[in-house]
Amino acid sequence: MKTYEVQAGDTLFGIARREYGDGTLYPVIARQNHLADPNVIDVGQQLLIPYVTFRHRMHATDSIGTRKQITELHYGVTDSSTQLAWEIVNGVAQREIQRGAWLLMPELGDVGHHTVVAGETLAGLAARWYGDDHLALLIELANHLPDGTVAPGQVLIVPGLNRRHRVSGDTLESLCRFEYGDADVATRMAVVAAANRIAEPDALFSGQTLVFPS
Repeated sequence: MKTYEVQAGDTLFGIARREYGDGTLYPVIARQNHLADPNVIDVGQQLLIPYVTFRHRMHATDSIGTRKQITELHYGVTDSSTQLAWEIVNGVAQREIQRGAWLLMPELGDVGHHTVVAGETLAGLAARWYGDDHLALLIELANHLPDGTVAPGQVLIVPGLNRRHRVSGDTLESLCRFEYGDADVATRMAVVAAANRIAEPDALFSGQTLVFPS
């Protein structure tokens, strides 16, 4: 989470579009900051901005060229390993991307580090960081690991991507307590609901996948 100082001309919609790639996620910021009216923010006001993985709306027809353009737009390169990283996150490495779909664009740069300890694997780290061991390949690609193995003492870049959790007999409150602890649970629940566009927090369904902003 970071702090942002409101500038002249800012709106929550505009801040959310810049931070998340999707202005309609402005309720995430509004609920984190307990704003009674999200249309009213003041120049100089300090806002807490929860981390939500940046999103890209697919406007063009899917093609090799379109995917390279997306990769260059968000990462400044066109290499296949960087492209594969966001494809893996979105499950589209071997599947067509439909026009209008939202894509999650993980942060692959110098966004955080982890020193490997004995017994750790990429699959275990992916499960802990993202709630999905299949995303081990994301860590492998971000760190340019040729064989996917790590050794104690090795320092890894931690790609930026929200944690996921598949609902199975859980409530939004129990999930938020598990992810964040018991402090300020009501705010956490409101932010998670907004990030996942949940209108009825008491109406989760089994198998639903939720993302948890940091």
